[in-house]
Amino acid sequence: IAQREHIEVLAKELAATNERQETLIHFIGHEVKGFLTKDAGAFAALSDGDFGELPEALKPFVEHALTESRNGARSVTDLLTASNQKKGTMSYTKEPFDLKQLAAEAVEKARAAAEKKGLVLSFTADDSSYQMTGDKVQISDHVLRNLIENSINYTPSGSISVSLKKDPSTGLGAGKFVFAVKDSGVGITEEDKKRLFTEGGHGKDSQKVNAHSTGYGLYIAKSVALAHGGTIRAESEGEGKGSTFIVEL
Repeated sequence: IAQREHIEVLAKELAATNERQETLIHFIGHEVKGFLTKDAGAFAALSDGDFGELPEALKPFVEHALTESRNGARSVTDLLTASNQKKGTMSYTKEPFDLKQLAAEAVEKARAAAEKKGLVLSFTADDSSYQMTGDKVQISDHVLRNLIENSINYTPSGSISVSLKKDPSTGLGAGKFVFAVKDSGVGITEEDKKRLFTEGGHGKDSQKVNAHSTGYGLYIAKSVALAHGGTIRAESEGEGKGSTFIVEL
């Protein structure tokens, strides 16, 4: 009995220590994100010429610093979001919005990054109504944009096709919206498929292709999709044969 009580005391102390550490990490994360966001804002102002025309020799440095600051802020955001979801403290704001408009905006925001790599980025959707209710920001940032940017990061050359359609079936699942991102990129091995959508899950060689990957992007995307009663999955014929990520909402 004494040994069991001792173990229970140790377990409570460990839980309290973990909670303090999580609180500290959250605080540090928010602070770092704030600094990176401010840096990105400053570099964006310089890049946009708000303080006058930049010397040609300085432009590449500012553009690189802006990209790195934004990547850093995005990485910290992913870690904080994943932590909130794991603890069950993630909140969602429900409001009506047009999914097709949101998808089109996500594609346009990613177009510059795709063109910089010489990739062809396209978007297709029919004339159906795509009105739905949910957290517009979470779906846009952590599902739509995340999947598109992932495809850009893992596609060295070729194309990325983004599509939105309505499930035409009349049975179970009828009326679902199907958002898909198909690329001609590095593909997914059977081994890596097991790690997809898991917390901190990386493919075996994923960081060689995308050094900024935190391993939390797809985990967050899945959590957001599930919170909206949806599903998310990945299809690939294997390494070097491209991938298709499919979200049903």
